[in-house]
Parts: sequence; structure tokens; C-alpha cells
Amino acid sequence: MRLLGSESRIRSQPSAGDKPDPVLTARNGIARHEFVIISGHVYGMVQWMPGKRGRVVPNPAVSARTAAPEAAIRRAARSPLGAIVARPWVDPVALGALRRWFFPLSRLWAAANAAEGDVERFFAEPGAPADGAWSRRVIGPVLRRHEMARLRAANERARWESAAFGPDPIPPEALGRLDDVRRGAASRHLATRGLLYPLLYSHRVPLAAWAVPAPATMQAAYGAGLDDAAAIYNVPTFMPHIEVSHPAARPSVTEWWLRFATPHGPLAARPGCETVYARVIEPEGLAPGAPTVIAGNGLCVESDLLTNSIDPGAVLAPLGFRVVEVVSPYHGLRTQAGTYGGEPFFAAAPLGTLDLIAGQTLETAVLIDWCRRQFSGPVAVGGISMSSFVAQQVATRCRDWPQRLRPDALLLVSHSGRIEEVTFAGSLIRALGLTTWLRAAGWTRQSLMRWEGLLNPSGAPGLPPERIVSILGVADRLLPFETGQEVARAWSLPAENVFELNVGHLAMPVALMRDDRPLLRLKAIMEGPAVVS
Repeated sequence: MRLLGSESRIRSQPSAGDKPDPVLTARNGIARHEFVIISGHVYGMVQWMPGKRGRVVPNPAVSARTAAPEAAIRRAARSPLGAIVARPWVDPVALGALRRWFFPLSRLWAAANAAEGDVERFFAEPGAPADGAWSRRVIGPVLRRHEMARLRAANERARWESAAFGPDPIPPEALGRLDDVRRGAASRHLATRGLLYPLLYSHRVPLAAWAVPAPATMQAAYGAGLDDAAAIYNVPTFMPHIEVSHPAARPSVTEWWLRFATPHGPLAARPGCETVYARVIEPEGLAPGAPTVIAGNGLCVESDLLTNSIDPGAVLAPLGFRVVEVVSPYHGLRTQAGTYGGEPFFAAAPLGTLDLIAGQTLETAVLIDWCRRQFSGPVAVGGISMSSFVAQQVATRCRDWPQRLRPDALLLVSHSGRIEEVTFAGSLIRALGLTTWLRAAGWTRQSLMRWEGLLNPSGAPGLPPERIVSILGVADRLLPFETGQEVARAWSLPAENVFELNVGHLAMPVALMRDDRPLLRLKAIMEGPAVVS
């Protein structure tokens, strides 16, 4: 993986669930700036000065969350270059990069975080190279730079969170600038993965800190749900208190952040995951009765940490939606110490997988309840890739929830109804090698199938099929296309609500930036008359 662009262009740095993105270059006097773009996110900026090496630096001239880079990426996505990217070839190419660079560097990055600048602790972490003269010569300076970036990110997060949720009022523009600084520091911290690149040559770095539990551990944690799924997916009688931040001003939108205690016990027991964060994005002039979408993200996507991210808010808000972006467990502001974003979802499967899906399902119910009390318009739940499993659980489990907690519409993007098929046939899981670790822990396909009722959508949805939109990539092999089709057929979704795009999995966000028909269909459903199920 390389963070620095070539002399003439920017190299995209793929991330899990992401796709290569088009080129964006800027010049500033004698210095040349290149934005490192990951799945529509400006991940960091590389500054080249005559006679000096490139380095990742903050942009002093442009606010990290201004609209210009996002607009440039949107224009690029709709250009002929975007047409090239939004094609099936992206998946196999990006998967090779993920396996060869992103996941190994992420494991080293997580080890460096846990080491906190201490060389001895780094060598003791999972994935670290063998202690030796060469590796020590490399890692000493790298750890010092990494630790500076880590501490800066932690400090800026604390400053932002204290101001956002503190008792003293703060001007919206000032809070927006604090968030800019937080995101910039977090992006530079994430970008220090590139500093660890030389260590990839010293040994074969594992893709994750594997901690697959034995079947007996899973039974002890969730065995009660095998006979009674409501024991796992029952919403709390008393909703947790939700803290609402001061508003932050953004170009053309106002943002708020929410935080509350997760209602799911297993997540509450995971340090770092116990607090739920969500960002509310509201376009200027939006009516109180406008549609609201509670949206999730994909595996290893951490838009809450990145600058200029093309996230659900950036895509949906311009179409007239209010957006509530949920930070998934294990990701972004909820990343556990010693891990990288999203790692426990697969490294501790199936326990880590079910913790996230069940937990985020209940967290979504809490957010639906909050939206009902705050806004008068309809509320939808959306999910892409990993979070589509959450959205599907919301759709089926809400049959047993109070009426106010049932969403008015559902948006499923790159989804699957059979997580076991994703595990044993999906190309990403094969690339990760998860099945080898599952077998070593005593799991078989048959023993995993015992848990499908808690992971896969079970039965009919609790809202009319006319209010569910499905978007699938016909070339998707990460979450096999056919398993998403099965959900659409089983739920009897009308043909006009099913969109099958000529794309794979990782390029789906680009495809949706080029073709917003599915999102406009969702809006028409939500703004139309209600359909009684």
C-alpha cells in the first residue's frame, strides 16, 4: 500500500468495503498537494515540496469539511472515469490490494496503537514482526511518529466531544471547526498505516488478531436465543437517555451528534463499544415533516473519522433526506483498543458478528424512537453490506416491537439473506481465511447453521414489501448476488423496487453516485401515502 501519489496523479488507497476512486490533484504555489482518496473519502493530504519527501499534512487553506472536494469527487464519479470505475472489474483488483496491503498494515497499525510508542510492547502484539536488528531499526522512528499522531487524534477527539456535549454553548461555526480538526487528526492517524509498509517485507503479517471462540462460548452467550429470538432482539422497555450535541454549521447543512448507552449487554461489556454515536445531518430549509433515513455503513468504513467523506449524509441529504448516520460497533469512534476498525466483526466470528448485528439492531430501534419524538415525517432504515444485515433484522424483528418502532421504509444495498453463504462462498471471507480459523476452533458449516435464525432475516418483514427498496450488484461475489435476490423474492418486493446494477460490491457507492434512481424511488415511497401492512 502506498499513501503517496505519483508525480502526475493520486493513488487510491483501498479500504475494506471500498473501491478505487478517481484522481484529484491541486497545486499551491511551488508546493504540490495530492489528496489521498479512499472510497470517496479524502483520507489525508500529501504535500510535496521541492527537495523534500512527501508527507501527510493538514490542509491549511481549505476547511476539511468544505463542499469543494466532495463536489469534485461527485463530478468525477459522474464523469467517464467514474463509468470505468463503476464496473465489475473493481472487486478482484481491490480484493488483492485488501489482502496484500490494507489488512496486514491495519494489523500492524493496531499493534502500534496498543504499544503506545513502546518498542518492546509492539513486538509482543499480534501481527508484529520478530524482534531483530533490522526490524528495530525500522520500527523505532516509525513508532515515534505514529504515537504523535495517535495522541493528537485522541486529544482532538476529547476537545471536540467536550465542546459538543458540554454545558457551555458554542457557536455552530466554531464547533464545525473543532470537528474539522478532530477529523483531520484522526485521518492522519489512520494514514500512519503507510509508515509501517517496510515491515511487510520482514515476515508474513496476519490479516487479523484471530480470536474465534469455541462453539461452547457462543452457546453460553446466545444459547437462549436459539429457542426464543425475542430474548436477543427484544427492545428495552425504557429507552436509554440520548444526549444531543450543540449544533455544528456546515456548508448547506446543520449537524448534531447523538450519544447514548447501548441497550445490548454484550456490547456494553466490550470497552469502547458501550457508547453509541450517531450524526444527524439536516439540509438547510428542510421541513420538519421531511423523510429521515437512519443509515449504516459497511465493514471497515469509518466515515466518522475521515475528512471530506462521501458518506450516507453526503449522498442522501442533497436529495431532501434528513440523515442519521450510525457509527457501528468496532468502528470509528467505537473502535476497541488494540484493534483496527471492524476487525472483531470477522476476527471473533461468529460471536463478534452476532454482537454487532444484534446490538446495532437494538440501537437502531432506540434511534427510531428518538426520530419519532423529534420529527413528524416518516423514518426509514438503510444498510449497505455489513449494515444491511442489521437493516434486515430490523425489518423482521420489528413485527414484535411496538408500532412506533417499526420503520416506514427500508433501503437494502448490497445485501444477502444467508450469512453462512457469505462465510463459505463470499470472496472477501475466503481472502481473509476466516473458514480456516473457524474449523480450528471446532466450527463446521452445520454447527454455524444453528445460528442462522439470529443472523439471517427470519420470516416476513414487519412493513409492506411496497415500502422496501433493494439494490444489488449483479457481479457481487463478496455478498453473492443470488442471496440478495432470494430476499427480494421471499419478501415479494415489487419489480419497481428492485434495482440490479451492472457492478460488483466495492464499486456500488460509485454506481449510486452515478445513478440515483433507487434513492429517488425511496423518497417517492416515503413521501407517498402510507401503506398498511
